[in-house]
Amino acid sequence: MLHFSESRESAAVILRAALGRGEVQRAVLVEDLFLRIRLIVWAPREGAIAKLTADLGEGLGPYWSGDIWIADAAPGPDREVYETTWREADEIEPRLRRSVRFRSRGFWLRPPSDPLWPIADDYPPVIAFYSFKGGMGRTTGLVSFAIQRARRGERIVVLDLDLDAPGIHRLFDADLPGPAIRWGVVDYMLESRVVSDVDLQDYYHVYARESVTGPGEVYVFRAGTLDQQYLAMLARLDLEPPRFGEHHPLQMLLDRIRVDLRPNWILIDARAGLSEASGFVLGGLAHLYMLLGSNSEQSWGGLRLVIERLGAMRLREGRAQGECLLVHAMVPADPETGRRAKADFAATASDDFAELYYAENPADSDEDRFWYVRDADMDDAPHVPVALSYNPALAFIRHLDEVASVLDEGPEYRALGERIASRFAREEQ
Repeated sequence: MLHFSESRESAAVILRAALGRGEVQRAVLVEDLFLRIRLIVWAPREGAIAKLTADLGEGLGPYWSGDIWIADAAPGPDREVYETTWREADEIEPRLRRSVRFRSRGFWLRPPSDPLWPIADDYPPVIAFYSFKGGMGRTTGLVSFAIQRARRGERIVVLDLDLDAPGIHRLFDADLPGPAIRWGVVDYMLESRVVSDVDLQDYYHVYARESVTGPGEVYVFRAGTLDQQYLAMLARLDLEPPRFGEHHPLQMLLDRIRVDLRPNWILIDARAGLSEASGFVLGGLAHLYMLLGSNSEQSWGGLRLVIERLGAMRLREGRAQGECLLVHAMVPADPETGRRAKADFAATASDDFAELYYAENPADSDEDRFWYVRDADMDDAPHVPVALSYNPALAFIRHLDEVASVLDEGPEYRALGERIASRFAREEQ
């Protein structure tokens, strides 16, 4: 049986040969929603279309649609559509590209964009916490950093974008008199499309418990209230990339947070796995991506996809890598077992980042736009992990008062906080 992945490889081989023989000037392979492959070509030679039709029919079997569109011969509006398809398609080689149609997870299929704003006094860092597997301590790491910065008198905003399993608001529970806030990120993203003057205060509560946050405060945007209405709202949510020139409601929410609340940090708790919500967060919202993983091959399989998107995919477009920091989570508490686990994790990280993230060293030794192979020896290079050992006391947290000192003063969590802060030149004096 011929599988689709084999047919798409065959299509590329057939088109490379046709381009090499000069039978067409350039081409785009279009893969539709139903696994049928179509073709757009420019400047075909006489007889080239018939040969391509026969070759593709034989090589692609049931996956070949039989459609070849000749861009040069098309009417003006269609010609512009073909040119737009060419510009937006992924490059296979200089004169051959591939355009993939999809229903969802659009952010996963393209390199992350640049962050929403440059870092400055009034433009806080946005940090996303992500793990491919659940149970890695992603939310605990976020809470730890929030507590550390709040105890320094800073204002932190936390957004729960684990939309399929929300819950960070239960740790930073509402510390205000009166009824709890019912609405959250999902409500804002839908309602702001309808109401032009939404009141931001309707979507967050403030956590400022002296025993946990010290003089600082944490502004918490929950995902929403987990009930049947939440499911209906979530089902309406569009998490696909916005059209050219448009801004997604979440981007507008972040900008309103920056202007109205003036936080020192914005922290995002991202959904684990390859969900639409996690792809959305990893699509370029953040200035730094915290990637938590373990020694399992399943964990590394997912992390590699993210590392490649942040690294090699952006490098192919001539753009600097997305900033990330690797966290080795759930390290065994036994000293000897933990030592071996750390060595294994570090070795895998070194190999994968060398292949998927770091750029080749430049000819100009002063060039510093990217993370280069030569930077891999630095102590704070992206692939050098921060270790977080498994702690049973953190496996079941009822109230932050019980664990706040561990999350602030514990050596590993303190090291994590310092690594994050150092990326933004905010080391402690």
